[in-house]
Amino acid sequence: MKRFLLVFALFALSINLFAQRWEMRENQRKKLEELKKIKLIEALDLSEDESIKFFAVYNEHQKKVHSIQKERDQIIDQFERLTRDESKFNFKKFEELEKRLNELEQELFRNRQEFHSSLKNVLSPFKIAKFYTFERKFIKEVNRLIMMRRNRVNPEE
Repeated sequence: MKRFLLVFALFALSINLFAQRWEMRENQRKKLEELKKIKLIEALDLSEDESIKFFAVYNEHQKKVHSIQKERDQIIDQFERLTRDESKFNFKKFEELEKRLNELEQELFRNRQEFHSSLKNVLSPFKIAKFYTFERKFIKEVNRLIMMRRNRVNPEE
């Protein structure tokens, strides 16, 4: 009985730690998104009116992207379960999942095109061009910081 309680306690603790880590990552993602918005306002020199219009379009785009990515992650999780044992691999299920994954990738692309098109109703061509360059620079900087952190921190983290 003591052994069972010990195993149960360790299991409960590990679930709690995993949940805390996930929550931490979610908080970090939100903070990063807030920082990106502040930096965007500065980099594009947005007026109050432009900010309101831009972020209405941007936030809607981001919501769609997160929804699509969430479904894509679920499909990849299913691929992971499918590939645990090659002798039990279900080819029909694989084809079904692969078809949906491809549909989602196309949906992401269409969403991105619609977003870029809608920017023309909100920003000047100059500011749209600045937005494109900002995105690339921001992603590079975030990736650089992540790599620096990984080199400093325990690889198992």
